[in-house]
Amino acid sequence: MLGSLGWHVQAVRWTPDDSPSAAPHEFAANAAERAFAASPAADQHLIVAKSFSTLSIPWAEDARIRGIWLTPLLTDEKVRSTISSSRKDDLFIGGSQDKLWDGGRKSESAGTFLEVPGADHSLQIPDDWRASQQAQSDVFTRIEEYVVGLA
Repeated sequence: MLGSLGWHVQAVRWTPDDSPSAAPHEFAANAAERAFAASPAADQHLIVAKSFSTLSIPWAEDARIRGIWLTPLLTDEKVRSTISSSRKDDLFIGGSQDKLWDGGRKSESAGTFLEVPGADHSLQIPDDWRASQQAQSDVFTRIEEYVVGLA
């Protein structure tokens, strides 16, 4: 989707052998930094991250890079404090049944929070593939609207 909207997409990959050790935030931040360094120069940057890689939220805040954060780890104190002090309009998407979503931090004023009713950490509705498929479609539509709004 992002490629079809004119964005360069640079994937970040790691393997189970790449251990974040005792510094998971720095591990995620270093991976994001390497991806941006490997990307062509651009006027606008965007990070899209899911689950563990959302530990790069503090890095993105410092770098002033907007983000789409899928199933962010809102139970992480460093992530929470960064979001609460942010002035960026990031997009946060999580499932109501995801314990790491922590209720979507409905009290936060920074960013836009989209909660998928009944969805788990994988943004799927357990035991209902049709509802999961519709939820995925709704999530992609919302992401597309957000990205188009950045232009």
